[in-house]
Amino acid sequence: MSEAFLLSLCIVCFTHNRITMNRSRILSAAILAAVLAGATWWMGKNPSHVAAAPNAVHPVWLESDSSAAIASRVRSDFSLTFDEALEAVRKDHPKVSEQDLRDFIALHYMEAKVIDDTLRVHRKSPRNLNLLNPQMNGGARRRGDHASAARISYVDSVLEFKAGRNELGGAHEVTYSFRIAVPYNEALRGDSLRVWMPVPRATQRQTAPEILEVSQPDYVISGDRSVHSTIYFEAPAPSEDGDTAVFEYTARFITRGQYASPEEILAALKPYDTTSAEYIRYTSPEAPHIIHADSLAHAIVGDETNPYRQSEMVYDYIIERYPWAGAREYSTIPCIPEYVINEGHGDCGQVSLLYISLMRSLGVPARWESGWMLHPGEKNLHDWAEVYFEGIGWLPVDVSFGRYTTSPSKAVQGFYSHGIDAHRFATNCGVSGQLWPAKRYVRSETVDFQLGEVESSRGNLFYPGWEQNFKLIDIHPVK
Repeated sequence: MSEAFLLSLCIVCFTHNRITMNRSRILSAAILAAVLAGATWWMGKNPSHVAAAPNAVHPVWLESDSSAAIASRVRSDFSLTFDEALEAVRKDHPKVSEQDLRDFIALHYMEAKVIDDTLRVHRKSPRNLNLLNPQMNGGARRRGDHASAARISYVDSVLEFKAGRNELGGAHEVTYSFRIAVPYNEALRGDSLRVWMPVPRATQRQTAPEILEVSQPDYVISGDRSVHSTIYFEAPAPSEDGDTAVFEYTARFITRGQYASPEEILAALKPYDTTSAEYIRYTSPEAPHIIHADSLAHAIVGDETNPYRQSEMVYDYIIERYPWAGAREYSTIPCIPEYVINEGHGDCGQVSLLYISLMRSLGVPARWESGWMLHPGEKNLHDWAEVYFEGIGWLPVDVSFGRYTTSPSKAVQGFYSHGIDAHRFATNCGVSGQLWPAKRYVRSETVDFQLGEVESSRGNLFYPGWEQNFKLIDIHPVK
């Protein structure tokens, strides 16, 4: 059986029930076992795969055993001892005691985990403490309350475009290059490399990329064959010390903002066609990270039945209760929405998955979108969502950006619950999908896809086995 079939079988077996944390752990284990089985199947069918170089040291980033890979990532994430975490916190807060640190962990201001009978602290926790503890962050909790003037200007430009007052405010043409470099390592000598890099996918707000240059003449664009839009290359691994295998492409695309006012949405709303394939697909759970959380969803909205108002209530519930904090590796989290609820915080993708789960629980179609944010000086990985209103269509929802309450404009304040700026690079329309061509080993990013993926016949190449660079060459407004 192929890896794709095994993964599909595992997911189908669990999605008919509401996912609990225990089921999520079981499913994660099943997926890992399936990936490992897929890799074993491929090796058996391909006896010509290259054996490791004699006497080569097996680096920790070369992951041939999927279960061991996830365990290693957990250890890497929880890299601090209690004393090391205390020392790191005391750099900013010298008076913090050991008991204070235990209290911070109990309050979920810091994250800890027992590994091999020893308490280990998440490597980002000392920094997260300054974001999550109200006594250390100035009392800030609600997302968007401290938006910069630059951030607000990106919203203003889309609103001005929509109002007909700025014909260049609604879109940008972006030229960029994406590069992955794999340096020589004895463990890869004589092997070949398979590389996937993100490309913009064609959407209602974004054109398909025009490929301008490539480092290798033979490549594959995934198109609609995966929820992750990729360009794929193969090439030999570096054969000599000091050599580097470089995979790079340059492309151009157009990205557009979008906004619908509350008045437009409410005036156009129609009842859902609950029998349509699209409605059924985007109101169903997708284990393990899009779940049905019926009790919480209905507690948030009460007796409200209007899907737009339900979306606004869910949006505000999340931004008021779950502040941003540095994330764990997604591949180490059994169920991301439950993680956000239990820990009391989440990054952009984590709160987006919670939003999607809550909306689907209410019978309102919602889905994932992610890639990069391209705001000047803030280029970074970013995730958001989309919600579907019958009569309007799909609208973007960026839960992480929150309400820009520093602006006096109600449209600006409410923008990101039903709008998006024109500084995006969207490459994913779903989570945890199969890449095209299919990967043989567990992915470095098992949920999202933004940095790229690399593997050899001997295993997945996790970080820091390779280097990635996304370079913005030019970005300028267009009509």
